[in-house]
Amino acid sequence: MKRPIINQNKRITPRFQTISRAHEMIGKVVSSNCFATLKAKLLYVHDGKCYFETLPNPDYPKYNDCAGQIDYLPEEMVVCMRFEEEDDF
Repeated sequence: MKRPIINQNKRITPRFQTISRAHEMIGKVVSSNCFATLKAKLLYVHDGKCYFETLPNPDYPKYNDCAGQIDYLPEEMVVCMRFEEEDDF
C-alpha cells in the first residue's frame, strides 16, 4: 500500500485576533483584498456578519466604480484584520 504524498511546504497561515469584538471598529477603514477597491469602512455587525461599504481608492482607480457597494464578511475573519489609523487614509 502506497502512502499519500504530503507536501509539508503548504501550511495554513495562522490568524491572530487583533481586536476582541468587531463592534469596537464600527466606522473605521480596513484595507483588504476582499474588496474590489481594497478599501472598505465597517458599517455595522449583525448575526455574526460584518457589513462594509466599499470606498473609492485614489491609489488604484481601476475599480472605483464599485465604491458604495455593501459587502459582508464573517466576524471571525474581521477580528483578525488590521484596521487603518485615521491618518493612514
